[in-house]
Parts: sequence; C-alpha cells; structure tokens
Amino acid sequence: MSLPLPLIVPWIRLDRDARAEEEAALRRAREPWCAGFCLFGGEADAVARLTGRLREAAGRPLFVASDMERGAGQQVKGLRVLPDAALWGMAASPFEIEAFGALTAREARSVGVDVLFAPVLDVRSEPNNPIVGNRAFGWDPDRVATAGAAFVRGALAGGAVPTGKHFPGHGATAADSHDAVPSVRTPACELAARDLVPFAAAFLAGCPAVMTAHVAYPEVDPSGAIATFSGPILGRLHDLGGRDALVFTDALLMAGAATEGGETGAARRALRAGCHVLLIPSDPERLAAELLDGADAALVRLAEHAAARVRAFDAGIARLSVPPSHAEAGITDVPARVADRALRLAGVHGVPAVARGERVLVVDDDDAPERGEVLVSRGRAAGVEVHVVRIRRDGPPPPVPEALRPAAILLMSSVRAWKGHSVCSQAATDVVIGTVRRSPVGTVPVLSLAPRPLLGSLHVPATGPDVEAALADRLFAR
Repeated sequence: MSLPLPLIVPWIRLDRDARAEEEAALRRAREPWCAGFCLFGGEADAVARLTGRLREAAGRPLFVASDMERGAGQQVKGLRVLPDAALWGMAASPFEIEAFGALTAREARSVGVDVLFAPVLDVRSEPNNPIVGNRAFGWDPDRVATAGAAFVRGALAGGAVPTGKHFPGHGATAADSHDAVPSVRTPACELAARDLVPFAAAFLAGCPAVMTAHVAYPEVDPSGAIATFSGPILGRLHDLGGRDALVFTDALLMAGAATEGGETGAARRALRAGCHVLLIPSDPERLAAELLDGADAALVRLAEHAAARVRAFDAGIARLSVPPSHAEAGITDVPARVADRALRLAGVHGVPAVARGERVLVVDDDDAPERGEVLVSRGRAAGVEVHVVRIRRDGPPPPVPEALRPAAILLMSSVRAWKGHSVCSQAATDVVIGTVRRSPVGTVPVLSLAPRPLLGSLHVPATGPDVEAALADRLFAR
C-alpha cells in the first residue's frame, strides 16, 4: 500500500543534476507521503522559484528544510555564509548569537526555506571527534546551552523554525555516524549533566523540533540501540521540556542507521521509538510503499500520530512571520564584529602586518572554491600575493612553488570523517609543514582556521568571508 501520511522527507540535491532533481521533487511533492524536503545547493533565484513551485504542486502545507549551520549561504549560492558556530561560542554575546539565528532565518525564508537544521547543540567533549568540531558552540555545556538558546530565539524571531541536533548529543563520539555506528559509554548521570543541558535550554527558548543522533548510548539503553531507535533515550525528551517537539530522524541513508530490514526496518524502528519524521531515505518511493505494508495496528497508530504532529508543525510554521527588511538594521554587521573580536582573543593582533610585495599562503583543506576569495582580493589591493592551494580528497594537492616563502600561512579546514584527523587531512598537514621547513626558523606564523590548532599554531575555530575580512584588516594593514 502507498503511504497516505506525510512522514517522509526526501532530499533535493541542486548541487548535482539540478534539472533531474527538480523534476523528481515536483513529482514527490504531489505524493501524500511527502512531509517536506531537505535542500542542498542551488542559486538563490532558482531555489526561490522551486520552493514556490513545490508548494503549488503539493496544494497543502509543505516545509522545506536545509542544513544552514553557517548561515543560509552554506547551502544557497548568493546568500550570506556566516562563521562557524565555534567562533560564536568563543567570542559572541547571547544578543549577537540571536543575530546569527535571525540573519540565517531571514535569508532562508527569502528563498522559501522555513526549517533550519540548526543549531548544533552537541557539547564538544571529545577532542578527536571527527564530525562535530567547529560545528559546535564549544566545550562547556552551559556555554553551549546559552548559545544554542540564543540561536533558537533569533531564528524564531527571523521567521524560521530551528531544529536542535543531534539528540542526545554527538559530541563525545570518536566516529562519524555517516560511516559507522558510534557508541558512547558515558554514564547516564554524566550525559544528563553535560550533553542534555543544551537541549533543555533550547526547549525552554521555544525550540519546536529536534533531530536524533545515530549513536548508541549503552549506559542509557543497554540494548545498544542508537538514539533514533531507542524509546528509553527519546523518552528523555519529555523530562527536558521537549514533549511537544517534532522529532526528525537523522538521514536514514547513513551507515549509522543500518539495521535489519534496510531502510524500511529502520523507519519502523524509528517510529516505534518516538520519531515523527523520516529524513532522507535513499529510496523514498520504496519506503512509502513498504512502511505500512503488513504493519500491525500499533505501528499504524504511531504513524497516524506522527502525521498529526507533522500537520501541527506545519501550522506552527504558518504562524511565523518574517520581519521587514528595515528590522535588520543593527544586526547585519554583527558577524564582522564577532570575527574581529575572535581574532583578537586568539592573539592574531600580535602577528606583524604583511608588507607590499610579500606573499601569504592559504591551504584550503576542503577544495572550496569560495575560500580565500576575500583574502585574494584584499591582498591584491594591498600589493600582497595570496597563493591558494586546494586539497582534493581524490588526488594529490598541487605543489607549492619551491620559491614561495610566505610571510604567513593560513590553514582552512572543516571536519570531515574521511580526513582521519580532527584538525585537517594529512595532505594539508604536509603542505603546511613542508612550507614552514623551507623558511627560516620562527619566521612564518601559522594560523589554523580549523576545528583545532595544527601543531600549536594560532587558532580561530571558523572559516568564512567575515573571518577573512577581519584577517585582511590585520594582515594587510598599512
């Protein structure tokens, strides 16, 4: 039987074959099982047109969500990319973090995205965590709680729905649930005192949704089930004030959700545990056909209850309004101020300015074309050459010219499990160390814009245009 209930959220990958993705999305929007979409990529104008067409095709309330942890520009080209959460946790006041949430929400709504898969509420308790890193606000539970609650307030004021993730906390894992099934053996009392604190604060601030972690916590649920499949773990939402929160699974196509019966088995286990929305299966049509086929009455009732929660969630979105553009006065420059303050806290003000005719080396560990653009343009205006080396996952990095003797090295890196390290890839490390060794001892300052500092370098836990602009103000000062 085809699923008659809005429970499934497929993705839209406009960063791949945009035309095919749009056609598939429009077809799925007409299906009663489609609760909404999770958007990746696309130009702002194209995204705005598509989200309007999707809602028209559906003829009913339909949300569009997106991973916008670093501002709406993280996914949609033409919108603003903001610094990573770790920089806000390091250097921002709660008011400034509210501005972070509000700016993200307003830009998201401008292209028809009304659900943010943010903020990350994980407490970064494992230094070698390969996937959380600077996506988290920090290491201290109370600081993360304050920051997360502020982001929630700002997002709601900006007209979008925030989603706290990854419940009950992904910060203590040494593995990435995209590729494995992490297990955290933290005692239940320690989990409550550390990892659950930010979720309680977010619910108190009005957070209406949460996303589960594909992580096992055997001290809380001895069965070894991941949180997504665990009634005892998800039941703790009630104690934290999240009784009315809509519960999204993390993506069902991730390795951490693998279970007997494939994605259909995973979806059934998630519903029985207390989840309401089934996020990103690899084959949503198949899941819709199989989910309730031969299901017992208890599962059918749970599915109907979850669908009712989705409809109530949609009604809540409809009540949110986007503030007028003039209301942004006073908050648009907040990211720049916070970035400058973070650099000062990190001690970058002690680095000598780069003189005209000198060079700066940028090592981009994620092959992100937009990284370094601000530094390149500002450096050119100051008579400084900014040489960018981009590390590719599937091949060796381009060689750094032997004659290059930079006045400073900037490492830019985001967390990725494939790197095998919580700072950067081995290739990026080799480029930085090789360049330092060719220079006179102690003459080349290294700044890590990464989850952790590389080899004791100066450290700012974020990338982005605002961080680059603040660096340019320091490095290219005349």
